[in-house]
Amino acid sequence: MQTLSPPPAQSIDPLSYRRRAPGRYRLSRLRKALGMGLLAISATGCQALANFNAFPPAQDVQMGMQAYTEILSTEKVIDSGQQVQLVRNIMARLVEGARAEKPDLVDLFEWEVKLIDNDQTVNAFCLPGGKMAVYTGIIPVAQTETGLAVVMGHEISHALMRHGTKAVTRQMGISVVLQILSGGEPDQLTLLASNLVGLKFGREAEYEADALGLRLMARAGYNPEEAVSFWQRMNALSSGAPPEWLSTHPSNENRISQIQDLLPQALELYQGAATGNPAPGTKKAAPKTWNQ
Repeated sequence: MQTLSPPPAQSIDPLSYRRRAPGRYRLSRLRKALGMGLLAISATGCQALANFNAFPPAQDVQMGMQAYTEILSTEKVIDSGQQVQLVRNIMARLVEGARAEKPDLVDLFEWEVKLIDNDQTVNAFCLPGGKMAVYTGIIPVAQTETGLAVVMGHEISHALMRHGTKAVTRQMGISVVLQILSGGEPDQLTLLASNLVGLKFGREAEYEADALGLRLMARAGYNPEEAVSFWQRMNALSSGAPPEWLSTHPSNENRISQIQDLLPQALELYQGAATGNPAPGTKKAAPKTWNQ
């Protein structure tokens, strides 16, 4: 999906970064953990290295909050109304369903969703740590509550898979990230958070979010078959999009094909939610449309 444009690139010279004594101690521990992690990665190949995350999960919450504040400061947020209550309810159900997938992160992250008044932006996002926004421009494409659960489940899955901080680790380099985390200087941590604004994920991350998103909506009692219809509508909107090999996102045709392959498993979860064996706190959703 489209994302916000990133801010101008900023650079950090790790050699000029001054650390205090406690920072050196923290860096030593981080380096030790990093060394152990890289030893394990060496046995599993390049894909594991691409998925390496130098950030502890608690850092996702701090960085996500900083990026959220930056983004919302330039947007018009809708604070009340039927649509606001609806996106809050959908998020609550999806997060509750996520307890069966990522219980530790569900409890750690600080979940929140805002509705942004922008009919020209067909988008939604969920930052590391659980801070989410839905643009009004995606509502006509979603059409129903279940359609909106498709896109919200996908974006929440990015946060649960920690794709944002993994991407920042790759983007800035492990050594630079460790230098900044060890010192904890506010300005430097803000720089890390700014890299989350407008961050784009690769095709593999998008596929992972599609797969987990299907399970989340199914566990929450939303029919995962709606994901096919939603992405077909998105495909109709992006008929002039470049081929997949020129983009960081999968083509909608390939995305739909993967979703169709994953539907049997997701439908089992959905049927369990509908017949009395759901994830804790979930129930079947009835389709609902909005007054435009």
